[in-house]
Order: sequence, then structure tokens, then C-alpha cells
Amino acid sequence: MTNLDDLPAYGVSRRGLFDGTPPPASTTVEVSRLFLPGAVLEVEVTAVVAERG
Repeated sequence: MTNLDDLPAYGVSRRGLFDGTPPPASTTVEVSRLFLPGAVLEVEVTAVVAERG
């Protein structure tokens, strides 16, 4: 994030995606800027897809 003052609003939005279940663990850090001008949040995702059998 480019401004940790936005963390509470980010938390509300994130929790809304996982309604009724605890959200997955995450790490949040503040940086001075991101790759795209005007971007305020960068998300890194690791996913596991179950093998169909």
C-alpha cells in the first residue's frame, strides 16, 4: 500500500470477500510508490488448484 492510513478500509473490503470465514493470512507493507502511476495497492496471490481425478 502507498498509505497505511488506508489499512482499515482495505480490511473492511477484504473481510467482505471472505464472509463467514476467516480471511487467509496476509502481509501488508507501506511503500512510497508502485509500478503503475496512481496505483495504491498491489496484491500478490498464490493459488493451489486441486488435481481432478
